[in-house]
Amino acid sequence: MKIELKNLPKSQLELSVELSANELAPYFDAAAAELSRQNSIKGFRPGFAPKDVVARELGQDKLKRLAFDLAIKEKSNEIIAERKISPVGDVKINKVAPQENGGLEFVTAFSVIPRIDPGDYKKIKVPVEEIKVDEAEIKTVLDDIRKSRAENSAVDRPAQKGDRVEIDFSVKKDGVLVDGGESKQHPLVLGEGHFIDGFENNLVGLKEGESKSFFLTAPVDYQNKDLAGKKIDFEVKMNLVQERKIPEISDEFAKSLGRFASAEDLKKNVAEGVKAEKELKVKEKQRAQIVEALVKNIDAEIPLELTQLELSKMTAELADSLARMNMTLENYLNHIAKTPEELKKDWEPQAEKRVKASLVLKEIAAQENIQVSDSEIEERLNHTLRSAPPLAPGQNLDLTALRGYVKSVIRNEKVFELLESQT
Repeated sequence: MKIELKNLPKSQLELSVELSANELAPYFDAAAAELSRQNSIKGFRPGFAPKDVVARELGQDKLKRLAFDLAIKEKSNEIIAERKISPVGDVKINKVAPQENGGLEFVTAFSVIPRIDPGDYKKIKVPVEEIKVDEAEIKTVLDDIRKSRAENSAVDRPAQKGDRVEIDFSVKKDGVLVDGGESKQHPLVLGEGHFIDGFENNLVGLKEGESKSFFLTAPVDYQNKDLAGKKIDFEVKMNLVQERKIPEISDEFAKSLGRFASAEDLKKNVAEGVKAEKELKVKEKQRAQIVEALVKNIDAEIPLELTQLELSKMTAELADSLARMNMTLENYLNHIAKTPEELKKDWEPQAEKRVKASLVLKEIAAQENIQVSDSEIEERLNHTLRSAPPLAPGQNLDLTALRGYVKSVIRNEKVFELLESQT
């Protein structure tokens, strides 16, 4: 058997193999046995018809095609295993050429995980930010808590800033209803600015049961490109006007929340929460800077299969995030006027960077002999399963894949902690 391996662009390998007639012969026997199991041949038990009988009954070409397929699959896998090659994705057959001497030449190609040189990662330094929490930040959170406990009572007067209202509305462009541009009994608080600029101002002065038509011009940078810079027509009916009574921060209010002894206790807890959130953001920023430093000088060619797999992960992440906001991926794509293919095309550089980051973190873990124990995996896995939403009907959980993912997350965290300790 003659074997030749050739490097191709995008971290692909080309495998060329020549088999002699003697090396190929066992695969004709195996093909004959398989075909005679699949097809009834008179006078022979399934799987026991001789290959000359199988060739006569089912055709020499059929026997030859299966023999070649079996030989290519087994020999490719055998060579890949012997040479400790890690293929990514499917093995593609590029050439199948029977030889005059009864042998076979075939050529396959497959992607492999590229060799990653992490460089002098021990010299990576990122700035350490000092974390401060000011009174304004604490007040913002406390105000949100107060608003969440507001008492709403219906009033028979025109709506004004600060009121909670419920409306029916429709949005049209050139007389045509915009996709998703209609809602009934829609709640909002006037003045919070959750709609297009000017919309809430037009509701001020409306009483329950009154309607109003008006138009606004969408900003040129509006997220919906179909509406950006365009005149939009609105029709609104006021269904309910409620006055909001927002409680003040007091010991009594703090106790009403259930786990605070005083207003000072509540304020202290909020300050700790704001600080913890800031610490998390700083850590995420620091780790993003570490990743940038790690991948900056990596010139390895990333296989298309790995990039496509990462793009699928990114799409699933977006779909999950949208689902938590009661929005579908399809509606989101319509909103930004993009197809799934266009979205993935935009994401390709980011996906390739994520693949490089994953590979370089794995390589550093190997060089530093960073291990993840079974007990660490099980503890994190159990926590993940406890906090995960229930599975939809018919949905199955791949525990093996999840366990592998959890292991990689813990391993990467250990690598980051190692690199952070250098700063």
